[in-house]
Amino acid sequence: MLKYAIAATVAGLFTVTPVFADEMMKCDDANMMKMDTMVKETTDPAMKKQMEMAMSEMTMAMDAKKASKMDECEMHLNKAAMELKAQ
Repeated sequence: MLKYAIAATVAGLFTVTPVFADEMMKCDDANMMKMDTMVKETTDPAMKKQMEMAMSEMTMAMDAKKASKMDECEMHLNKAAMELKAQ
């Protein structure tokens, strides 16, 4: 019985992991296009500073991707996403 309780607990821990994994964007063409579209479609004047920061992060992400620096690209891509979420 204890073995099943431990297995259920471990399984429960792994079901929480994807929630955090979904928040981290991988540096691929689909995510780059998605973020670029989100930045360009943001028209709220109150978010002007966040938009500028997000555009800057996207530029750095694209440069890093071109240089095959995927970790750096992901970092900048996720920073751009955080800028757009900060309202």
